[in-house]
Amino acid sequence: MPQSNPEQDKRKALYAVDPLVPLDQLDPATDLIDPDTLSLLVLMVCEVPEESLALFRKRLVPPSQLRQQVAAREVELQRHMLDITRKLESMGYEVDSRVARGSKTGQVITEVADREAVNLVILQRRRQKNWQRLLVGSVADYVARHIRQPLLIMPYA
Repeated sequence: MPQSNPEQDKRKALYAVDPLVPLDQLDPATDLIDPDTLSLLVLMVCEVPEESLALFRKRLVPPSQLRQQVAAREVELQRHMLDITRKLESMGYEVDSRVARGSKTGQVITEVADREAVNLVILQRRRQKNWQRLLVGSVADYVARHIRQPLLIMPYA
C-alpha cells in the first residue's frame, strides 16, 4: 500500500485578505481548519481607486499618472503582504501570496480561484452598513454568486 505524503494530502484554500483588516484580526478559519491539512494562497486585490478612475474618464488625470498611482498602491500592498504572510506562517500555515490587479475585487477572486484550482475560498466580511453595501456592493455577495468552489465567509472580528 502506498505511503501517504502529508504535503500531497493538504488542501489549498484561497484566503482573500482585505488590506484594511488589521493583522491581529486575520482569521483564516483557525477554529475550523487545522493548518496541518490546509495551505493558504493569500490574495490581495490592488484596485484602481474609483476617484482616480472618475478623474481619468473626465480626462483630468493622464494615463501615465493613473498607472503611477496603481503601481505605487501595488508596492504598498506587497509590503503589507509580507507582514500578513509572516503572521499566517507564525500561526502554522504554509503560505503562498499574490497581489493581483483588477477593477472588481470579487471578479479577481473568482478568476484566481478557478486558475489556481483551490479547494476552498475564505473571505472575511467587512463591517459595512446596509446602505454602504447597497451603494458600493459587497465582494462577499458577488463571490458567493459566482464562485465554483466551496466558500467560507468569516465574520469581521
